[in-house]
Amino acid sequence: MSSSQEEYSSDEESIYDSNVANKSQVLLGFVDGPVTREDQPTIEDTFIGGQPIWLHPESKPEESYLICDSCGKKLALLLQAFSPLDSALYDRVLYIFGCKDGQCAKKKGSVKVIRGVNKNDEVVKRIKEELDGVKMKEMEDKLKSEQSKKLNDELTKNLFSKDKSSDNPFGGSNPFAKNDNPFNSNSGNPFAPTESNAKTDEKPATKSQSYADVAKTAPKSPKQEEKKLQDGLPQYNGSFVYVDQEKFRKDKDEEAQLAKYKHLIEENDAPEEGSSKRRGSSSSAVLDPHTTKISNMLDDKYFENFSSTVKHNPGQVLRYDLNGKPLLYNGKDDVAKIFLNSNQPSIPRPGYNPSSERRFELQLMPKAIMDLEGLNDDNVDVKDILNGMSWGTIIVCTDVEDYIPDDNFDENKVGYIQEWCGVQWEESI
Repeated sequence: MSSSQEEYSSDEESIYDSNVANKSQVLLGFVDGPVTREDQPTIEDTFIGGQPIWLHPESKPEESYLICDSCGKKLALLLQAFSPLDSALYDRVLYIFGCKDGQCAKKKGSVKVIRGVNKNDEVVKRIKEELDGVKMKEMEDKLKSEQSKKLNDELTKNLFSKDKSSDNPFGGSNPFAKNDNPFNSNSGNPFAPTESNAKTDEKPATKSQSYADVAKTAPKSPKQEEKKLQDGLPQYNGSFVYVDQEKFRKDKDEEAQLAKYKHLIEENDAPEEGSSKRRGSSSSAVLDPHTTKISNMLDDKYFENFSSTVKHNPGQVLRYDLNGKPLLYNGKDDVAKIFLNSNQPSIPRPGYNPSSERRFELQLMPKAIMDLEGLNDDNVDVKDILNGMSWGTIIVCTDVEDYIPDDNFDENKVGYIQEWCGVQWEESI
């Protein structure tokens, strides 16, 4: 699948700052082509829109997780993220769902997050084999490196020593002609293509790999026929997502993207001729509420930080930073107060595991709205825009113990639980 994301193309690599200090540990998700009838995602894929893929075709979450608490309608998938943890011997997926009814915006329960875990014996066995394979590969690479160094030392040692049987300083036995080199043949190499794995060159996941590495290289399980809830779920346009490390453009001017808005505000606030009254008064706000809204945004340093950060990678639909901090869309609403607590974030504890805590894991970004609703298309109805989603970001926090009660697991050893999400709505600014 070829990427459509321009920011990370090789031709544009030079526009990003190479200074390590200016690189982020945050992982970003970018749209990477549409989901089609011919190109369907598997459980190991990350994607937005479309229909969810459950961890087992016979195992689905309880329907209350997939119903809007406001209008009672079924929710639509916003994001499905394959999110394995480094030390976990199970598959793990995060799902974000949202109500398509614009009247439910800002209402509790109109956006929900589900964490799913598959501890099926086959899954556990597969992951163990992958980890064992990685360890063998690491040992093989180390052995190969040591042998290469030894052969290089041997060659260097003989460069200036004259062999008794020849005037050729390179004469004598060829250290590279040995037939006992374990790397001359694929027979002992567990990573060499075989009849069973010759069709893929994907690397197995390792405990030390990042979320991005795992999400991009996880081997695909045999695709199973998916079974949806009765009548399925409403859906948005589906698109695959690929993950890469956040990079910053060399242009450090954080005001560049906001300059045009500030210019409008300055014009609006200019004093009227022959009067000391400024046009930025409450009367002008009634005449131009849009300008007032932008002004309020610019007064919020968190929104400014959000805008200046996103401008480096405007195509991002996902930010992943396990144990990190979310990029707040504003600093004024109830969600912001949770993370701006003077001591530490006051994220609600998981009710199903009250002795534990939650940590930030990922957030969905507003660019996803354009892709989900097809606002990049030429034939977009204005009503679709006005009635569409209006959130600035959806922040997902998950249990630090990654716990799911035993009662939530079914006979397939698949369990789902609802996690906490904080929605920063655009109108809340």
